[in-house]
Amino acid sequence: MLMDDAVVKYKLRDESPIVEQRRRGLYKKRQTRRVKRKLSIEAIHQAATNAHMVWGFTGWTYIWTVAFTGARPPGEMFGLQRGYCSPHWPTSEPDPELREESLQRYEVLHAMRVQYQTYAESRRQVLAAPKYDSWRTLVIPPFLHDMRGELLASHDKPWAFLTVLGKPMLGSDFERDYWYPIRDGAPERDSGVRYKRWARPAMPAVEELAGEDIYRLRHWHKAKLDEPGDIPRVAVEGRMGHELPGVEGTYSEVTVAIEERIVVYLQRVWEKEVVGAGLWTPSFPTPLLDDLVKAAPPLFSGLPVLEYE
Repeated sequence: MLMDDAVVKYKLRDESPIVEQRRRGLYKKRQTRRVKRKLSIEAIHQAATNAHMVWGFTGWTYIWTVAFTGARPPGEMFGLQRGYCSPHWPTSEPDPELREESLQRYEVLHAMRVQYQTYAESRRQVLAAPKYDSWRTLVIPPFLHDMRGELLASHDKPWAFLTVLGKPMLGSDFERDYWYPIRDGAPERDSGVRYKRWARPAMPAVEELAGEDIYRLRHWHKAKLDEPGDIPRVAVEGRMGHELPGVEGTYSEVTVAIEERIVVYLQRVWEKEVVGAGLWTPSFPTPLLDDLVKAAPPLFSGLPVLEYE
């Protein structure tokens, strides 16, 4: 005010050095995150059903694995090897100290180990640590253990999930060839007698997943764990590969009792909301015949491990 008087009233200055701040209207917070829409288990079941049409039993198992473990697609899912899946793990764990500890801890539980993700580095396929170095063990409900066991019995490759041609998932165009038709549906495909194996019926779009990527299933997993209200944050965040900050993260611990609670809860969700609701489930695939398997399938891929400096 004094500087304004110096200019207007007393003519001591030509202009005031004070910058006038004008009102700029109502403040609106910038939208930085996509608003999550409702995602029901019926929609996930439709996605899994479409995946079965596109990808066979592998696709069915893939969708439910993401939804009931929260493993990160594509890296952690593509990099999941036979030796890190139940029924082989933790007996197959290469690290002796972790193996001994896990055999005691998971004596009556089924679990999978998130040890690597896989991607192409300088045109070569490599294994690398999971995002944020989030190595972790994920307990799984019995239905998923059975599903995964039947899938592994149907092929002799070291990877848990293979393409429709029986090759590693890394290198495939996952979104174009798998996720988009699973999510958006597709018309009937009649490939004729010669290519009958590629024929498939029409698939409906999953409306609740419109425009979403497959990561949405991982987010659904966290929301589902939050629903009952009796699963501690440290267990939920640890399952997602996150660390709790501050005192809570320092002093909290995921006990076996907590992991047992997670298993019981997820199994109950499956039995009540999928099986109990009368939703369709496919038959298990035919296991490989013993006379066709000359040796035990390899548990690990043998790919080089990318070391960080």
